[in-house]
Amino acid sequence: MINTKQQDERYTWLRMLDIIQLENIELKNQLAELVRNGIGSKTLEKAEYYQNEFLNKDTVVALLRRDVIRYSDADNSQQGKLRRDMDLMQKEFSRLKTEFNNYLIRK
Repeated sequence: MINTKQQDERYTWLRMLDIIQLENIELKNQLAELVRNGIGSKTLEKAEYYQNEFLNKDTVVALLRRDVIRYSDADNSQQGKLRRDMDLMQKEFSRLKTEFNNYLIRK
């Protein structure tokens, strides 16, 4: 049975994943706008890199969402791993978002 603390943690994680997913959509839209305005071959390579990164984040968000939903059935070691995975996702996405925004500023 899942306790109140676990319910709160689960809700927080699901909300965080929703926010990351929405921000990732916005980043993909910004990238599409950049490509739509015409780009050279060097910029195309960078655009492909970011497109792949954004798609990878979509996959990770989906997998983490599945794991969070299953959270009530997890033992303590699985819960600890999920906490670490969520923290890592948040850090990696923040890094990617900052890197991409810096790239857009330089364009």
